[in-house]
Amino acid sequence: MDDPTSVEAKTHFVWADYAIFSLLLMTSLIVGILAGRKGWKKGSTRDFLLGSRSMNPMAVALSLMGGVVSAISVLGNSTEVYLHGTQLWMNLIGCFWGSLFVGFCILPVIYPLELISLYQYLDLRFKSRALQKMGSMSQVFNNIFYLGICLYAPSITLSSVTELPLWASICVLGILCSFYITLGGVRAVVYTDVVQTSVMFFGVLAVIAQVSSDLGGIGKVWATAEEGKRLEFFNMDPSPFVRHTFWSVQVLGIYFMASTVGLQQPQFQRLTSVSSLKHSQSVLLAFVIGLTFIWSLFYFSGLVAYAAYKDCDPLTNGKIEKADQILVYLVADKLGHLPGMTGLFVAAVAGAVLSSMSSCATAVAAMIWEDFLKDIWIFKTMDSRQACNVTRGLSLVTGLLSIVMASLISQLGTLFQAAYTIGGAIASPLDGVFIAAIAFPWVNKVGAIAGFVTSFIFNICLVISKYYLHAGQTKSLPLSIENCIVNETISNSSLDFEPVMNNSSFVMQLMNITTQDITQEQEDRFVHYIHTYIYIYIYIYIYI
Repeated sequence: MDDPTSVEAKTHFVWADYAIFSLLLMTSLIVGILAGRKGWKKGSTRDFLLGSRSMNPMAVALSLMGGVVSAISVLGNSTEVYLHGTQLWMNLIGCFWGSLFVGFCILPVIYPLELISLYQYLDLRFKSRALQKMGSMSQVFNNIFYLGICLYAPSITLSSVTELPLWASICVLGILCSFYITLGGVRAVVYTDVVQTSVMFFGVLAVIAQVSSDLGGIGKVWATAEEGKRLEFFNMDPSPFVRHTFWSVQVLGIYFMASTVGLQQPQFQRLTSVSSLKHSQSVLLAFVIGLTFIWSLFYFSGLVAYAAYKDCDPLTNGKIEKADQILVYLVADKLGHLPGMTGLFVAAVAGAVLSSMSSCATAVAAMIWEDFLKDIWIFKTMDSRQACNVTRGLSLVTGLLSIVMASLISQLGTLFQAAYTIGGAIASPLDGVFIAAIAFPWVNKVGAIAGFVTSFIFNICLVISKYYLHAGQTKSLPLSIENCIVNETISNSSLDFEPVMNNSSFVMQLMNITTQDITQEQEDRFVHYIHTYIYIYIYIYIYI
């Protein structure tokens, strides 16, 4: 008879984990089908992609949160606080100021135009289909790369804790997501996001509550973080070379809201799926309030991890290979002995990933239809129902394409990540185009195209130089291993983490693939917002 404490037994789901994870998948499927039924009779692209602008504002706010809060937030925010303290927490204040910019500068211009693709605005503003297609195409490719990463993360997790091979895990999750977005469109995405966001929130909350209780309560966690010099909120150093200061995280928060929430197609579809501009602004306000709670939860989880390992850092001690693994290691170490906790945490991460994936898939379908296909002669003669069927087909193809991209990730490795990084470098020039278009009426078509191309080339050169020179790296706050036990084993755990790591278990694979170095991606955000404001400055200087 097999030893129940064997490595194999420890690296796989138990019945409670299967039940929780299966419940997430089945609920997402059922909710997606039921939510999409209302739009089946209407059969229009506007209903399929925007919900006929009749969506429930509260559901849209939760969906917006689910689409924006990805695995990078779940796992990366905690890592950042664990290594560098709580200064980043103050970016929530910047998010508030950024939401005012989006709500009162961007939405009043964009919402009344009743657009389906955000990039249609570029054609309306600059009278340039070329600029519209250039911007849309860049984001289509960027979102397709992101879809592959989104799908691969939970798939490698699922295959590592169950008997499913990797290819089967990719197909199961990819087909599931493709099925409900194809049938229900944005309605299915919004209401499944509500479920997935709830699972994400309560999954992380359960981890924090249980570990905090084991450590002596929230007060003990906070006191331990203060002793370890992790509490810092008002570092007023104006130097741009300090990793986080109060001023830099304010700019980061403002840019995050303007770029990610105000000027990205997935979020644009949600903000314009409600019945009025006032409701859209209310959705944005609810989103900011919800984001404050859920990001605070993620930030606090970093303090919990520090309190748990203040005298025996698993990174320094060699228990984990990357700092990004700290939260998953915490679950494996402290909560693995509790039936269902591993399944709940994996479901939380998968929920974050699937909500982002479904958002991107519908966004890609909208951009391809509106910006490229709709005006082609063969599609011009179609009635609304036929056009809707085409967009359903585009959603299905996009979902299936994500399966192909996920399968390629393990083969392409760093090449795939480099392509995604280059795609991300396009974001700030596009942000500059939109902000210049809205705020500076004297900017013309020639200037917009020239500025976009020049800024993109500048970004690519900067990204290549950054990686070549290994720039932008900063030291973490002190970590200790003074109380580590030599050759220690993890107690009270159903996951023996070192054997799990050596056997490429779900923990190692999740962390290596989900983020591809999350902290690096967070640093890149600073590079992107600097590029945006340089771009706008050049516009003003040349064309004023």
